[in-house]
Amino acid sequence: MKLLLMVTLIVFLSAPFQASAKETFAESMQDLKNDTQREAKQKLNRLEEAVCMKSEAECLKEKAVNRIEEAADAVADKYIEIINKIDDD
Repeated sequence: MKLLLMVTLIVFLSAPFQASAKETFAESMQDLKNDTQREAKQKLNRLEEAVCMKSEAECLKEKAVNRIEEAADAVADKYIEIINKIDDD
């Protein structure tokens, strides 16, 4: 019960310090483009992994590299989205 009270208190006390999240139209379109490109790249990677004719170890290595690249791309894009939201204030 005390934890719930503390969390509620912190949320209400920090409300004035929260940034308003506004993006321009161009930034929103860039975010949509990034999302679409990431999704297309992910689908292409899955297709390449499905038809992999190399040894099992090489296919697993390729799959791991693809997942790492996809995660890195997603993190980089989300970072840019957050920066765009903060910069508008």
